Amino acid sequence: MRRSPGHAPYQRRLGGGGVSATAARPPVARVPAGGTPVPAADRGSVAIRLLVFAALATFAAAHWTALVQSPPVGRLLLCVGLVTAAGALLNAIGGARLPRPAVHAVALVTVLAAAALALATMGLPIRLLGPRNWDELASELGRGMSGIRTVVWPYAGPEAAVRLVILLGAPVLLALAAALTFWPARRGGGVLRVLGLVTLLCLYGIPVTDHDPGAPLARGLVLFALVAAWLWLPRLRGRQALPGAALVVAMALVALPLSARLDRADALVDYSQWNWFGGKEVSFDWNHSYGPLNWPRKGTTLLQVKSNRPLYWKAEVLDTFDGLRWNRSDANDRTSPLAELPAPRNPRWNRRIGVTVRSLRTDFVIGTGTPTRVAGAGQAVTGASDGTLKRLDEPLRRGDRYTVEAYAPTPTAGRMRAAPKRYDPALASYTSIDLPRADASALKSSPSRPDRGRQTRVTVPLAGNGVGDPDAGRRLAESPYGRAYRLSRRLAGDAPSTYAAVTAVRDYLQSGFTYSERPPSRRYPLESFLFQDKIGYCQQFSGAMALLLRMQGIPTRVATGFSPGSYNKDTGEYRVRDLDAHSWVEVYFSGIGWVTFDPTPAAAPADRAGQEPDVVRVGGSDSGPALSSSSKAPSPERVADTTSGKGTAGGASGGGGPPAVVLVGAAIVAALGGAGVWVARRRRRPVSSEDGIRELERALRRLGWQMPGGTTLLELEDRLERAAGPASARYVGELRARRFTTGARPGPSSADRRALRKELTSSGGPLARLRGFMV
Repeated sequence: MRRSPGHAPYQRRLGGGGVSATAARPPVARVPAGGTPVPAADRGSVAIRLLVFAALATFAAAHWTALVQSPPVGRLLLCVGLVTAAGALLNAIGGARLPRPAVHAVALVTVLAAAALALATMGLPIRLLGPRNWDELASELGRGMSGIRTVVWPYAGPEAAVRLVILLGAPVLLALAAALTFWPARRGGGVLRVLGLVTLLCLYGIPVTDHDPGAPLARGLVLFALVAAWLWLPRLRGRQALPGAALVVAMALVALPLSARLDRADALVDYSQWNWFGGKEVSFDWNHSYGPLNWPRKGTTLLQVKSNRPLYWKAEVLDTFDGLRWNRSDANDRTSPLAELPAPRNPRWNRRIGVTVRSLRTDFVIGTGTPTRVAGAGQAVTGASDGTLKRLDEPLRRGDRYTVEAYAPTPTAGRMRAAPKRYDPALASYTSIDLPRADASALKSSPSRPDRGRQTRVTVPLAGNGVGDPDAGRRLAESPYGRAYRLSRRLAGDAPSTYAAVTAVRDYLQSGFTYSERPPSRRYPLESFLFQDKIGYCQQFSGAMALLLRMQGIPTRVATGFSPGSYNKDTGEYRVRDLDAHSWVEVYFSGIGWVTFDPTPAAAPADRAGQEPDVVRVGGSDSGPALSSSSKAPSPERVADTTSGKGTAGGASGGGGPPAVVLVGAAIVAALGGAGVWVARRRRRPVSSEDGIRELERALRRLGWQMPGGTTLLELEDRLERAAGPASARYVGELRARRFTTGARPGPSSADRRALRKELTSSGGPLARLRGFMV
């Protein structure tokens, strides 16, 4: 029997009860010079893989760009098209007759070029990618990154650099995913494709974690279908497609009730509370200090509040001014939660909110207005007339969920003007002020903190009522707050209504003072804020406003907690972060109740990207201008729409993009993708007999075959026919005929290769067939 010189055919390793081999490798492509054949997909699988990649990339990138208001849809589609075309080119490069180093070099150039074009498509000036402009590029990216920490989603601020940096994340991850998925690797292609899938899942998972788009089950089903198509669709052939689709649908139907179970408040596994990267619970001391702000400012999500309108989320009321600062006394802890509500109450101002605690640890139950009922926050919750709710058994922690029913009025300006300037004597405690003595002996105990034992309390007579200390004016004028008293008289002393007095004080603080989180420490912080430094943050503004109003006999208190946060229209929830920690003022109006006013200026520091939470003003459809007098601040009835502005980033404006750009991009994608598929199909043409024998040798060795010396192709053909089947023998026969026959012969076809793989895996069970796809 003749031998095939230079080639050692095979003998099948048998034993134990059957064949244990799995499938042979898929068809081979054109062989690089001096190299080994590169595995290629069967007919049509390249086009399918490209289509699935484009679909999953579009789905994931759409969620990423939703992090900005009015995302550039047209640019996004063009960006996806560019990286998909790059994937087609990478697939074609793998079959080029080039040395392997050259193949990888060309592939790298292709990926870099596609990434550069994708970045330019999303708004990055292409000139910044040149080495001479890298300093400018770094500066632009640094400016954008510095503002991301404080943004709310979707971003609608005025800073183009922030918007640009957010958008550029999509092309970077898309280019990386395309490179991993279609890289022309001789080995490890399956691992690279898995990494490409992981990259696209990150492109989807990162934005939906930070900005919940809602409808999790529907989106999960779409994602499940796309991932299933990624993993299995390119491998399915003909009749296998329908059973495969049925299996995917069946698995989805089984997963739906399980997903719903996991998403309940009492879920078996509360995945929403997983904290992969560590992190700590955040807590606050709400008493005023007036020093440099030391609250956490890392952008940590503390609460999610379900509400049909924006409100301030109250933690604690500071009802006492001790001569230096505002803090909470225990006077209200013994009062009824309903004691200070007007009679009758306006039913339009009854609110119901649902709160989910994320990273906040607090002894106070976060609510709004004056809570009337709490459910789900534990049994040991005590309420006070000032609206403070305290949990006595243990603090609220991550994962706690509860609902609060409350009375939180948002009256119109006209209604507040009409409110009588006369108060119930029971409100007299809200005009009390502790005054430090002005003599030098009172300051001996501490250079920065007068002796509390030397303080005296004065109760300013209630406006329109007269209940209080008759000599309160004299005592205020002679105290260290004498200038503040004279200022309050000038601003509000002759005001015809409570509303006029309140707005006069608020407007004064919003026009001549500067927001700063690092004010200097002073002996009398609020007096220095009003007349010396004129800089501060929410504590200074709210503390000064409350002090000036109490000096005119208007019942006032300081409230602390959180501003509304960022609204997610998909879920109807407000995302409250540590950046939203805030302090504001509540003023009592007869017949209405306690109304929120926020004196902190609407102009935020430049490095806050125009979205400092302290500038948010709340109100509603029945609100007038009472809660926001500054022309630069959003009007109360449009608070929930304050993110509707359109920002630009290097030309990446919102909207769908010009249709011509999309059409040109689609044409480019179609041309390049078609070229890639055409080249991939040309790669399937029969290769030389020498290459085919080497390919068969490697495939069978991986499948458990041995190669005893002296075995010829004819002997192998005979053994495969007995051990596997006629298709396997025919495959080897085609190789043998082409090897030893004069003249051109086509060799084994793609159908022959599929038949060979089917026979080699037919007796190995499902595991063997699964292994066959991995060869």
